[in-house]
Amino acid sequence: MEEGRLKKEVNDFLKNLGAFKVGVADPRMGFKHALEGCHPLDVMNGCRSVIVYAFKIGLDYYRDLCYEHQNIRLGHLYRDWTGLQLITFLRKRGYDATVVPREMIDEKNRIAPMSFKLAAYEAGIGVFGRPSIIITPEFGPRVNLGVVLTDAVLKPDGVAEDFSPCENCNSCLEACPVSAIGSQMPPPTGFYRKKCVDFVDWLKEKTNEQAKLCGRCFNICPAGRPIKETLRIKKWKTLDDLKVEVRKKLLNEFMTS
Repeated sequence: MEEGRLKKEVNDFLKNLGAFKVGVADPRMGFKHALEGCHPLDVMNGCRSVIVYAFKIGLDYYRDLCYEHQNIRLGHLYRDWTGLQLITFLRKRGYDATVVPREMIDEKNRIAPMSFKLAAYEAGIGVFGRPSIIITPEFGPRVNLGVVLTDAVLKPDGVAEDFSPCENCNSCLEACPVSAIGSQMPPPTGFYRKKCVDFVDWLKEKTNEQAKLCGRCFNICPAGRPIKETLRIKKWKTLDDLKVEVRKKLLNEFMTS
């Protein structure tokens, strides 16, 4: 099948399922920041295209279902279902395709088999923000990313040009409760990931997992068009959902521990 026509069919297929943006990256180019063992070619030998799709999610990012004592984000369920539909779509046309495995290869440090954020950057979906989150021109960081790897050859889109949302903004830097975000280096190199991960782990433990995330940088980012909540189902609590006095006590404990 002619390369351009297949790419258009993939784009149309994903947008019909609700994705607002679709991009393609070539695993043989870019991905120089992939961690050892976490390159697309490590996940799928013979991969020729990395397809990335994005859903706008707003504050629904924190909504979840509790299933067999596990919390599953609603947005992730639909994102993963969409990926499986795309795999079926490609296989019917004679191509191989796969999703990135869910299991962490390093649970302690939260290292996934492949970075969805890096794939989104390489595919032109958005750029890295100061806290190492992907920021899109359309909806800022309020997106849910899906990735499918395939041996189909699709023209890559290239990284996003002329979009620098963090250039004159320090909102997340000022809001971060543990100073894990710096301003001296370009995004995302000024992000101290271990400090962020350590705080989130500590927060979960101290609140008996009532608060599973911090979420400050995600919630406060002014980039893109904000989206209202659409769901009314149990949601994960973040740091900001806790009472002010509880939040201050926890932060003080963490900073003095």
